[in-house]
Amino acid sequence: MGDVDAKKSKVSMMAVKSHSKTRSMAAMGLKSMSRMRVRRASYGFSSVAGLRPIEKASTLAIEFKRPPLLYLNTYQLNPHPDERFHVPSVTKATNELLDEHFTGHKYNAQESPAIALRLAGELMRKVKLMAFNRYRVITVVTIGQKRAQSYNNAISFLWDFERDAYVDVQREENTCFIQVTTFGVYLD
Repeated sequence: MGDVDAKKSKVSMMAVKSHSKTRSMAAMGLKSMSRMRVRRASYGFSSVAGLRPIEKASTLAIEFKRPPLLYLNTYQLNPHPDERFHVPSVTKATNELLDEHFTGHKYNAQESPAIALRLAGELMRKVKLMAFNRYRVITVVTIGQKRAQSYNNAISFLWDFERDAYVDVQREENTCFIQVTTFGVYLD
């Protein structure tokens, strides 16, 4: 019985101390902690983009779901020798595509633009399958009608002659011509 009375007296002493503490806080113009709205601890991760709290599985802290890994720049300045933009293989793929889709083509104002789009898309897919790592591939396809006119094409931009490359293939038929240019621009 003595132990129970001792515990009750400790609890009542703590209540008196907390009551007096509350009264002294009220005298200073502060609210008691029990009435204050307490912010839940975010452990500093709430401002990090992509992190969000998930269901609490731990009794110690909030758990956060990690975003997918993003890889930073490697600062690799030169392409690997096996992954350089290989001009002969891109030229071969372009010629195969033109043999398949452009041989015997007659210019038509409705069909020719659709063929240019199809050729550009298929050539992009073929070149991307060649896996030139760290290269941006740009394909420009121009189809024009032959009407005794001249055609001039000029492209101007900064070029790194050691790492970047391009392939330019032209063909002519009786009623039209085509120019296919594929650029491999190295991303460092």
